[in-house]
Amino acid sequence: MTWEKQGLIYCPNGKEAWAQHSFMTPCPWLRDDETIRIFGGMRDNSGISRIGWIDVDSRDPRNIKAVSQTPVLDLGAPGMFDDNGVILGEILDVSKTELRLYYIGFQLVAKAKFLAFTGVAISRDRGNSFERYSATPVIDRCPDGPFIGALHSIAKLPEGGYRAWMSRGSGWQAIDNILYPKYDCWTVTSPDGLHFDNSKAQKIITPNPHEYRIGRPRANRLLDGKWELRATSDTFQKNYASHRFISSDGVNFTRTDDVELPRGAQGAWDDQMTCYPAYLRTPDNTEFLFYNGNDMGRTGVGYAKRVQA
Repeated sequence: MTWEKQGLIYCPNGKEAWAQHSFMTPCPWLRDDETIRIFGGMRDNSGISRIGWIDVDSRDPRNIKAVSQTPVLDLGAPGMFDDNGVILGEILDVSKTELRLYYIGFQLVAKAKFLAFTGVAISRDRGNSFERYSATPVIDRCPDGPFIGALHSIAKLPEGGYRAWMSRGSGWQAIDNILYPKYDCWTVTSPDGLHFDNSKAQKIITPNPHEYRIGRPRANRLLDGKWELRATSDTFQKNYASHRFISSDGVNFTRTDDVELPRGAQGAWDDQMTCYPAYLRTPDNTEFLFYNGNDMGRTGVGYAKRVQA
């Protein structure tokens, strides 16, 4: 089995002031057997992201059924941790009356490039509207993550409780006089998926020597009970790429050499990078990876499909 890229699905056309470009960190959710709702961060002319969605056909995601006309999650109140942008996170289907949106909120401060921590919003109408669970983060700063604490995937465990995978940022890397955040991947458990003890988090993935950051860990359980995780790294030479890891317990991961999403041909929407892959299996066992291309999502969201080699 291998992944076959199917092309670009969607990028905002600039008609809406809040969605001039980009569809960052896509998170697919199977709304029903025929529809995949993909949540993503759409940016205005100032580069500030708000969360919207597209509905696509679960058999052919190039077939767009609907696009959100307003943000499903807008900016937080002035002074809050999410007042300068929100991106995905994760979508967790808790029950028929509770859909959780885990998101990363950005805040500008005077003496650092930005801060980014995790919030939760809850939908009671199957993803049409969300209300913030709290005005403050559910994952906030800590000694190992003073600048970034960003949850990117969470799963309910068979034995009870939840396991989440997140990025923690502890500093900055200067490359060509530009500061970039440094981060790595961690995991933490929670009794209810809403309360997290930062002191019990475990570091699971660190950058290789030629990398200065690796993050957006997206974990999913395979049919045989093992776990796979995809994360995106950046090198000192600014080569952005995604990687696949495997684990028997969701904690101890091994990096593979798999190149699942090679860059596109010159001039394509993903000819400079492929990043932030998010996995989805449909009820008929079709497997998709939804991902971003150039400039970390500025050119939109596309997908790949698992096919026989």
